[in-house]
Amino acid sequence: MSQPTDAVGPAVVANDSPVRASSARWPALDGMRGLMTIGVFLAHISYQWVPGAILFMDSFFMMSSFFITRLLLKDWQRHGRIHFAAFYVRRLKRLYPALLAMVVPVALFAVFYLGHGPDRLGNVWGTIFYYGNWLRALEIPHEKYLGHTWSLSIEEQYYLVWPALFALGLALSTRWGRASGPREVNLLFWSIVLGAVVVACMAWRSWLALHGASWERTYNGTDMRLDSLALGALLALVFDRRPVQWACEQLARPWLVWAMIAVMVAGAMRVNVTVMQWYAWQQPLFVLLSLLLIMSFLKTPTGWGLRFAFQNPVSLYLGAICYGLYLWHYPLIWTCYAVFDLAVWPTFLICAPLSLALASASYFLLELPALNGNRGTAK
Repeated sequence: MSQPTDAVGPAVVANDSPVRASSARWPALDGMRGLMTIGVFLAHISYQWVPGAILFMDSFFMMSSFFITRLLLKDWQRHGRIHFAAFYVRRLKRLYPALLAMVVPVALFAVFYLGHGPDRLGNVWGTIFYYGNWLRALEIPHEKYLGHTWSLSIEEQYYLVWPALFALGLALSTRWGRASGPREVNLLFWSIVLGAVVVACMAWRSWLALHGASWERTYNGTDMRLDSLALGALLALVFDRRPVQWACEQLARPWLVWAMIAVMVAGAMRVNVTVMQWYAWQQPLFVLLSLLLIMSFLKTPTGWGLRFAFQNPVSLYLGAICYGLYLWHYPLIWTCYAVFDLAVWPTFLICAPLSLALASASYFLLELPALNGNRGTAK
């Protein structure tokens, strides 16, 4: 029997409406996110199909950090401060209703069908309180049916810490440096700080990989993902500057975009997450490739079939519902394999339509109403 591989998955794009805020300006990112989510789904169906789906994580984390930092920056530029309460309420409304709608029935299934007692529900608490990635990183014994929520744990830890650090950095850079105008960020300060985080993270991950750390540690640790998060934040801060706009335009040349996609796909088909060389020196290269690819997609490239591939209705819809799709697909796959002992293709044929149906219900019945009170609308 083919077992689902270790979970990878998309970081939640933190905009108030997953259709309005990201699709209105950067529709190609929605399509890219949707197609990468399908890659993650296929990896969980069979590791042999997409063994290196882990490298999509750098793109997911980077996009999430980019959108979060743009929201925080917009708040600071408009009001001179970051409204923490409003920010955390938005995140709670965006994430928690759909999360609980998945976790509660899965937990009930584990208790009443599988017979799991309180001592075997550690993964449920790790999911609800967003520390599940450390259960995996430290190899603390726990059930695996919610293992995919490790990435959501990293996201929520980032949401919790980054706004306060960002506000502190804005205060320090304004006091010690000179920005270019009223409520303008000090780019030199942030380039030094965030650049140092990127270098330190890559060096730390490489050191651990070469000095006996387990692949679970280098795969799941929050500190192992700080380079992607820092690069996303830095891109958000410098994106409106003319040199960065020019660089994005150059990267958006269709032949170059397809070349980067080809390298990404080739990596996804070859990477082995249990081989430590990946963490030591290959992952930094794909982190930088993710940055360049996202920069190109921020200019919405359309030539050479790119519009057809990434802005067709199917890709855009998958991008919109990717949070629910990610939440639901893995418990379904795990159940088919671990509980009912199904083969690969029956699992695929069951889980693909069921995941799409549950993700659509989550999006229209929970996520959109929780954000704006209008059921079934993207406003």
